[in-house]
Parts: sequence; C-alpha cells; structure tokens
Amino acid sequence: LGMPAPCMPPIDRAHDTGIGSAFGGGADRVASFFGGVFDKILLGPMGPTVAASGHSPYISDWGFNPFLLPLDRMTADGLITQETLDRIYALPKTDGRIDFKQVEKSYRQALAEAYQSQKCKKSFSDFVQETAERYADKTAINYIADLQVQIPPHAPGLKSSMFLKGYSLGCPPDQFSDKPQIWHFRIFDPAEVFDRAGHLGPAGRVWYQIIDSAMKHAKGGLRIDHYIGFVNPYVISDKDIKDSVRLFSTPDHPRLGKYAKKDFSDITRQIVLACARKNGLKSTDIYPEDIGTRPPQLDRVFRRCGLGRLLVAQFFEPTDWEHIYHLSRAKPVDIATLDTHDTPSVQQFFEGLPPDKRAQFAWSLASDLRFNYTDDLCRTEQLIRMQWGALMASPAKRVQAFFTSWTGQNGRYNIPEKTNQWRLRCVSDFEELYFRNLARGWAYNPFDAISLALYARGDAFYHQNEALVHALRAAEDDILSLARTL
Repeated sequence: LGMPAPCMPPIDRAHDTGIGSAFGGGADRVASFFGGVFDKILLGPMGPTVAASGHSPYISDWGFNPFLLPLDRMTADGLITQETLDRIYALPKTDGRIDFKQVEKSYRQALAEAYQSQKCKKSFSDFVQETAERYADKTAINYIADLQVQIPPHAPGLKSSMFLKGYSLGCPPDQFSDKPQIWHFRIFDPAEVFDRAGHLGPAGRVWYQIIDSAMKHAKGGLRIDHYIGFVNPYVISDKDIKDSVRLFSTPDHPRLGKYAKKDFSDITRQIVLACARKNGLKSTDIYPEDIGTRPPQLDRVFRRCGLGRLLVAQFFEPTDWEHIYHLSRAKPVDIATLDTHDTPSVQQFFEGLPPDKRAQFAWSLASDLRFNYTDDLCRTEQLIRMQWGALMASPAKRVQAFFTSWTGQNGRYNIPEKTNQWRLRCVSDFEELYFRNLARGWAYNPFDAISLALYARGDAFYHQNEALVHALRAAEDDILSLARTL
C-alpha cells in the first residue's frame, strides 16, 4: 500500500492536525482497516521539506520532517499540552488536502512548546530527530522508506569538494518526455566515492550513511528513486546541455572518460546491499524505481545483485504483448505496480482513456485473465477489476498500489513538473468512502481480484484452489451486501 506519511488520515474529523503522520492515530486506523490485505506501507521520503519547492518530499533535506511528528502521541506523553493540541484541532481544515501554511504555523508553535518542556541542551533539529526515532521504534506497522535522488544538502560530513564540478544529474529524453530533464541535482565525483583500492572514499562514506539512515527504521525495506543514478547516471553540463552523457560508459569524453568502468554494480554492492545487510534486509527488500530510459547496464546489475524491476501497469502498451511493463511478463523478483504517487489512480487512468485505447486495454487484460472479450469489458468498473486481477495474477511476488486506487478517492498526489502538488491526503472518512466505492466497483476488491488471479493461472491451478475461490466469493457477497446498505 503506497501512502506517504503526509497522506495519512487524521484520527477523525474532529481530531485533525492538518497533516498525516506515520506514527499517529491516523496511521493506526489505516493499519487496522486494511491490515488483512497488505503487509507493508510505502511511505515516501521523510526529510524536512521547504515552501520554495511546494513541500515536495523529493526535494527534502537530511533528518526527519517535524511536520510528520505525531502530535497526538506527544500530547499523551506530556510533551505538548492538551490546550495547544485542541487549538490546532479547532482550526478549520479542508478534508483530503494539506494547507502547508497552516501546518507550518501550528507545528512551529506546538514543537517549540515540546522542545522547551524538555529543557533540552541539544539542538532543536536533534530533538526532532530523536523524538521521531523514538516513535518510529514503537510502531508495529511494516514501513518501506523512500530515498529521493537528490543528495540531502545538509547530510553529516558532506563537503562541496565531494561533488563533480560543472555537471549535475538529469534524465535524457525518453518515452515520457521528448526533452532532457534538467534537475540541477549535484552528483558525487566518482573519484570521491571510491579510492584507488576500491574502498569507499569520503563521498562513498557519506552516501553509505544516507542510505543506512533511510533503512534504519524501515522494517519493510527501502524504495530508491531513479535507481539508474546508482548504476550509470546521466549528467548534464552546467554550460552546454548538448554535453550530456552517461557518466560511466563514455570512455571517449574529453573530461569524463576517465570515469568509465566495466563493473557497474560496485555502488549497489558496496553501499546499497551492504547497508541492507547491516539493517537485516535482503535484496528483495529493495524497491528500485527504474521507469524511463533503461541503459543496458541496469538489467545486468539487477540480475547480478538480485534486484527486481518496477513494472507500472499504466505504462504498458497494450498492443505490444512483450512490452516491458506487461505485468504478465514479470519475473518473480520484480515489483508489479498498479499506480504510483506520480500517476493517476486506476479509476482516473481508465476514465481518461479514449475509446480505442480502452478497448485495447480491455482486450489485453481479458487475454491475461482468460476472459472472452466483449465490449462490456470496456466499462471503467470492468477495466478496474481486470487490472486488479492482472496485478494479483502477475508472476511478481511483490505487488503495490497507491491509496487512491485502494479507496477510489479522487485526486492525485503529484503531476510531474506542475506546481501546487503534494497536498493530497486520505480523507477522514476513508472507511465509508471505501465501502461506497466498493459497491460501485471503483475500490480494491480483494475477494474478486484474488479469485480472478487464481483462475488466470490455468484450469489445473484453479481446480486445486476451487474451495478457496468459493470461500472468497461467499465473503465477497457478504461485504458487498453490507457496502450497498451504506
């Protein structure tokens, strides 16, 4: 279940601080309600955000975002007075949206009170970090952390001399954009990542520390954004956009050619997987985001290191049976993904397709699920149920979906390169919303999706599990009857 911490719902409509927390009562509601149908929650980056970037979690800094502290738990523990919390609860809120100006003011006052109440000799940022870690250690929810591609500007030990001068990280033109994406994110100088003996250099040790910190409290693993940046980053000259190359595979480049190498797995092995072992995680607890261009080195590193590809169903081209994002072509180590924080929900995706594309998806999904195609399958609710079935039928052992698709909630967390994003939040009455959308065929129906997946595996497999299918269908009838009464 993809649900960034700011998107967590409040405890209830009357007890809302304005933003979600992975460690508060709202997160407990999600875990209690959906706990039987997921085993991990993907949180998104948890670092401090800034107003200048619209509070994008993917442009965040080192440490923990103070807005994500659980004010309800801090009040119960005596760090904040009930009067202060009640004043925050009484402020008008827009359900399902975050008002960052209000949150900034509320949390500044509440956390200043908590900091002063402890008579801390440590800095405020250290107080926030230690408080967050204490609540993170207490949670029983299995969280997957998320690491943004940008190096946190204030990571401990970071020095300007560690960065490659004159170049920054970007992305070449791909199937999603016909122009290069210039991110202006600094990139480590390879000579500072490893020394001549192949051991971690100064930048390598900082990088290790960044990843180790992200994994430290993540029982469910770590998603790493733009994983190609670990394998063979695309760098763009600050002076001339035409001077843009893959850093480790351009031996003829007059300045960067000295960084060309044969082993593209060194950063993955010596930093990413080494951190995973230290934190008790396996290679299958790493979730590499790899959409867009795919240099040949990427798959070789994935195979060598036991990593899986992220397959986003919405990027599938339904007329190409062998397409890279066809979920039925996944390998067990891959991650089959219904949608992400960057895409529309499954219902919004299918609603937005033109008729010819809807028919193509309907035909392809019907083939995957062993349905006989009919035009009725082009209806949105039929496409939704087939897509969930195809997700569960995928050979991939890990499957993901964003919370908007689970509940059928309208809205989108991020539209790349647009402003005023990152404000979407799970509505306070998400349980009622879920049942209402379940009845109309828009929310996740686990009984139906698993039944479809069992049938898709073939007659022999289906007959072996026919008793389970009957039990699932009986449970589905009961819950749909309940949903229709709401």
